[in-house]
This record gives sequence, structure tokens and C-alpha cells, in this order.
Amino acid sequence: MKKIISNTIALAQRRKNLLTEAGKYMIVGGVCTVLDFALLFILTNYCKVHFLTSSVISFMAGTLLNYYLCTFWIFKVRTVTNRNLEMTYYIIITGVGLGINFLLIWILTTSFGYHYMLSKLLAAFVTYWWNFGARKYFLHTKTAIPATQ
Repeated sequence: MKKIISNTIALAQRRKNLLTEAGKYMIVGGVCTVLDFALLFILTNYCKVHFLTSSVISFMAGTLLNYYLCTFWIFKVRTVTNRNLEMTYYIIITGVGLGINFLLIWILTTSFGYHYMLSKLLAAFVTYWWNFGARKYFLHTKTAIPATQ
């Protein structure tokens, strides 16, 4: 019975931690999304950069800010202790996210005729869940190490 209670408390704590991380990630994501959208709009409308090029630049600016905020404020568990290796994994995950973002903006704007900012908004929803899930799983989840008998 003691073990059941202990496991229940541990599960509740993990869920609380996950919800706290997800909430913080939403705040960070919001700040980074504002940066991303603002740069996209400014580069496209005022600097006359093509919207797809602007979307890559703005996405990367938001991603860099996101990396620093995530590693220093949100995720307390680090799966990868080597910062250079962690950044490499982060870049790979971000590359996939950038690909998703780019393709959705391109398809929605060129094939469906959506305004590039609306395409960006829709792409941001999909990319958000990919980034949070992949970063949480690959970079910030403690893996259980079986006890030796």
C-alpha cells in the first residue's frame, strides 16, 4: 500500500511538472511568436523580402530566443549534458520544425491563396506542438535507468 501511495504521489508530481512546463512553454512560445510574426511582417512589407525568405529568417530569430528561454527557465531536466551536443539536437529538431513551417506557409499561400500571415498563423499551431513534444521528449525527459539487482 505504501508503494501505491508513493507511486501515486510521484505521478501527480510529474503531471504537475509537465503542466507547469507546458504553461511556461506557452508564455515563451507567445513571446517568440510575437517576434517571429513581427519580423515576418516587417521584412515582407517594409524591407520587401519575399515572404518565404522572411518566414525562414523570422522563424530562426524566434527559435534562438526560444532556445535560451527554454534551457534557462522552463526545462529543469537535461538529457544531454554537453551543451554543444544539446545545441546540435536542438538544431535538428528546429530544422524539422522549420521544414513543417515552411511547407505549410508555402502550400497554404501558393496553393490555397491564403494571406501569408494567415498561413503563418496556421503553421505556427502545428509547429508549436512538434517543437514542444520533440524538445520535451528528446532533450528534457529523464529516462528511467533500471536498477541493478
